[in-house]
Amino acid sequence: MKKTTFKSVGLLMALMILGFKSFSQGNPKTPFMLKIANVKNANATIHIGFYKKENNFPTQQQHAFAKEFIPGKTGEVSITWDDVPEGEYSLAIYQDLDNSGRMKTNMFGYPKEPFAFSQNFKPKLSKPKFNQCKITFNSSNNTFEVKLID
Repeated sequence: MKKTTFKSVGLLMALMILGFKSFSQGNPKTPFMLKIANVKNANATIHIGFYKKENNFPTQQQHAFAKEFIPGKTGEVSITWDDVPEGEYSLAIYQDLDNSGRMKTNMFGYPKEPFAFSQNFKPKLSKPKFNQCKITFNSSNNTFEVKLID
């Protein structure tokens, strides 16, 4: 029987550690990049609802998940997230000018605060359907642009 030396055990452990490190770095997340134009207030939170087909798009309470951020400037801003799962989504976005946590609407339900939908869909007489705003997010399609409607 061969005698195991500390040197060979150390080498084996070093190889295992390097193997674990390269394995964990082998599956990088695809960044989700969103450019938003026509931002009106640098300090007003922008809310983004990510909806899957089975969600009740664009109802605030039914989104798959949501993101929010304070833009820090007016005009055009860009934001990147590394934790968005790849897939098909429709986005509903609004800038909460008074930071109330709710989108203000007029008596007909039309937003009083800047808003947007993915695909830059502009509603006319009713809210959009999921397929009208659908985007496909994957490693070859990860940058999206919207312009807030005011």
